[in-house]
Amino acid sequence: METLDGETILLHPARSLIIYSNPTAALIWQLCDGVRNVDEIIALLCEAYPESQEDIRRDVPEAIQILVERGALKAE
Repeated sequence: METLDGETILLHPARSLIIYSNPTAALIWQLCDGVRNVDEIIALLCEAYPESQEDIRRDVPEAIQILVERGALKAE
């Protein structure tokens, strides 16, 4: 993972894959540690950003699905 000019770049060397993400997607990716489930990630973000709870509940599952589709996360 590298951050350049406010954009996070995830590198997957074995698959020669580069994934560009915004800061929010990068934070979600970092919270996907194999211990937390989606609901726990949503709860953490809602606690940190209470004014954005509706968006968080909608956007986190979508962001995780995109990260899975791009190979940045494994679906379990």
